[in-house]
Amino acid sequence: MTANANNNKKDPDALYQGASHERTTVPARQSALLWIVLLALSLLGAALLSACGSSSGSEPTPLGGIDGGGFAKGTVRLLSSGTISVNGTSFSTGGATISVDGKPGTLADLRPGDIVTVAGTFGGGTGAATAVTFEDDVEGPVQAKNLARGTIEVLGQTVHVDGGTSFDEGTADCSLAALNTGTVIEVSGLRTANANLRATSIRCRAATSELEVTGAVRAHSANQRRFRIGGLTVDYSQAQLQNFPGGQPTNGQTVEARGTTLTANGSGSGNDSSTLLATRVEWRETRLPGGNGARVEVEGLVTRFASASDFDVAGQRVVAGAATRIRKCTLPLNLAPNTYVEVEGTVSGETLEATDLECRTASTLRISATIGSIDTAAGTVTALGVTIAIDSGTRMSDKSDARVSPLRLADLRVGDFIEVRGGPGATASSLVAAVFERDDPRTTAELRGTASAVAAPTLAVLGVPVTTNSATGFADEGDADITVAAFFAAAAGRPVKIRGTALNSGVLADEAELEEDVGAQD
Repeated sequence: MTANANNNKKDPDALYQGASHERTTVPARQSALLWIVLLALSLLGAALLSACGSSSGSEPTPLGGIDGGGFAKGTVRLLSSGTISVNGTSFSTGGATISVDGKPGTLADLRPGDIVTVAGTFGGGTGAATAVTFEDDVEGPVQAKNLARGTIEVLGQTVHVDGGTSFDEGTADCSLAALNTGTVIEVSGLRTANANLRATSIRCRAATSELEVTGAVRAHSANQRRFRIGGLTVDYSQAQLQNFPGGQPTNGQTVEARGTTLTANGSGSGNDSSTLLATRVEWRETRLPGGNGARVEVEGLVTRFASASDFDVAGQRVVAGAATRIRKCTLPLNLAPNTYVEVEGTVSGETLEATDLECRTASTLRISATIGSIDTAAGTVTALGVTIAIDSGTRMSDKSDARVSPLRLADLRVGDFIEVRGGPGATASSLVAAVFERDDPRTTAELRGTASAVAAPTLAVLGVPVTTNSATGFADEGDADITVAAFFAAAAGRPVKIRGTALNSGVLADEAELEEDVGAQD
């Protein structure tokens, strides 16, 4: 593998219009060693693929070419009239067919954070879509919630909610804290190595909505006409089966099950206590779209890891070689199950041969405060002295009364109140925004990050000085009250959340909480 260096700063608005990604440099000795190892692995993988051959069955008409047709599957970053940004490419959608959960739709039906597949022509950061397809992962009632771990259970699926989750901006009370048992939500997200779901977008829905879940079949019983998806039992005895190659479900297949009736099993609790009486079960193709030579971009979590040259992303096998360009990751050290990556390459049989690989950091850092300064040329804003970088991977939305769509850096003003979640930046006082939201003005501020400079009654988070006093409330990971001494004894090097009032010199904390490191959960 090789890595190219490019440290030029770019206008993030230009990034959406077609500027290329920045690349990091791997030290020469490490790069050479990796090149030799990965070349050998790549040649071995190619030989094995040649011996095994391609799968049987007809292939769709190939779409190929570096600047020609192909497919991009990933998270919606920006939406505006006639354009959609996915994986750093801004697609025009004039004339494109838009499908939402199997029905005709429009761009207005989509939200930042939705996982979509775009077919069309693209190159250099811009493209023209011929089709945009969105299919949710689960829609049903919340069965349980664990605020400390940031998880909810929906139709037997464990859903992780973190800094990379966007909640429906049109519903004021649709947030993790506001969700109650029985609230019906629609989730789009990334499957983990353990088949859980890491939510990228959540919408609240009416209680009468049709229930649906997509996932891998397990524990199938042809006699009972039942199987399980995650912790949910699906009874398909009265269901219409669609598109199954063998006529009925089999273990390991990916299916979508729909129904309107959820019954209690009579035992168990949480996500193991219910059965969906399905009215329709549909087989879902998991192979890459297009034929040999088709260009594909896919965003997701590593779901299988054999080596730095042989792994799965969102269940799709990826083969990397000496010519694969590396961005924002040092291999093989930080490539593992549940690593968040974007891969670009071409289809060969059922394998994606990677030309580009980018690693992304978990969105474990948060800041809510007013903008102190804006640097359009650098693509950054500051809040409480923290430098916030906005790039092609940032999902921006406007939850203020202004409701600017799409929200861009040029629309921001000093004094705007923002809520930002993202990963570590170049310094301890910086972060790279994954989700950037403008909201109506508030007098409070919030920080989440690793506690440093801990010396009661003060500490620092994201380099911001935090002061506590006799009015500050302290809590542990389970949100139980603890003493001042217990908090400061445990805080150093731990994730903490601070809520309080912004001061010229930092934040005066009203609440200080220890938090679990949810970034590593699956």
